[in-house]
Amino acid sequence: MRRKTLLGLTLAVMLAFGGCADKGAGESGAAVTGESNAGQENTETVGKETGSEGTKESTTPSPTVTPTPEPEVILGNTVEFASAQEFVESMGIGWNLGNSLDSVDCHSIFNELEYEMGWGNVRTKQKLIQMIKADGIDTIRIPVSWKNHVGAAPDYKISEKWLNRVTEIVDWCVEEDMYIILNMHHEDEWITTASTDYDAVMERYTAIWTQLAEHFGNYSNKLIFESMNEIGFDDLGTQKGCELLNKMNAEFVKLIRNSGKNNADRYLLLAGYWTDIDRSCEGIVMPEDDKVILSVHYYSPAQFAIAEKGTSWGYRETWGTEEDFTYLKGQMEKLKTNFLDKGIPVIVGEYGCTRKDKDPASRLLWLASVAEYCIDYGICPVLWDNGEEIDRINFVWRTEGLAEALRKTLE
Repeated sequence: MRRKTLLGLTLAVMLAFGGCADKGAGESGAAVTGESNAGQENTETVGKETGSEGTKESTTPSPTVTPTPEPEVILGNTVEFASAQEFVESMGIGWNLGNSLDSVDCHSIFNELEYEMGWGNVRTKQKLIQMIKADGIDTIRIPVSWKNHVGAAPDYKISEKWLNRVTEIVDWCVEEDMYIILNMHHEDEWITTASTDYDAVMERYTAIWTQLAEHFGNYSNKLIFESMNEIGFDDLGTQKGCELLNKMNAEFVKLIRNSGKNNADRYLLLAGYWTDIDRSCEGIVMPEDDKVILSVHYYSPAQFAIAEKGTSWGYRETWGTEEDFTYLKGQMEKLKTNFLDKGIPVIVGEYGCTRKDKDPASRLLWLASVAEYCIDYGICPVLWDNGEEIDRINFVWRTEGLAEALRKTLE
């Protein structure tokens, strides 16, 4: 793996200006050859001729000087690999900054920056990012909900205060040389209406992503854009729903690729159908692009990973039977057959298990096993943490041995 250093300025200098990395980048300097207008020749006198008609000046065109564009400053280290699969394998293990920037509809909050604390977590500190990096986690997914932080149609202008806060956290991750996944998270309420009002949804969707592509366009390819989160269209059924999601994902890729800056070569993470493995395998077709990655989530069996005691549709306190491991391997094999073997890499953007009503040893085994199987199949596993897993005040893991178990999957 080869890395390119920052071009021109260091990250520290850029951060000193508030993280607005894209301002002024890539602009050419002023003209360097006097005041001549475009299309006119500059001339200089090179001598005089004397004849019967008197003295005449002879002239010759001076060379045209073309200004050299200033190189764009790329924020963060760029990584180069022969394939997107190798890129994903280099991401190692990941962690989600969940229930922070993704909180929505906190109607009692009047200062929008308090949305970050709206679902019970504290304001994110730089020390938290430094901690997870030091614990061997090289990838961070930053779920962000934008719906409460944009203006009215047709511009859907993103709040500058909210965008600056997101940028601040992204910049902390860049400083730690992490892979970063930035997405559009709890937007299902309006995105799922694409089945009945596609044009209106895409107008809003395009407006938001156009702004994000511009704002983050000068970040290195270690910043990954994720199209959306857990979207499906139950009114259409799985097959037609997949066709619609395929169409939206393709529009997302086209939008980002045409947005300029460093986005032509950016890796893009495309949501599977409801990010469910089985349903994605039924109908998700990826666009023709050598830097697209499939996103799925893993919370299986739900009776163990999600359900609490008294859940009507089933509950399990323990996990780890032979049948459990057979099922886990089977899901990985489905991803291999339908995507990996076809050159389409996969990221498990979320996997997790509630702490409530679970046997601690079984829970640790499940978390470590899912990560290990993912790594074995060349998939990047990104642990979902809504605030239960890492104490964001004291900066310690709440599950004893989990950090060590996750690091061990990389050995």
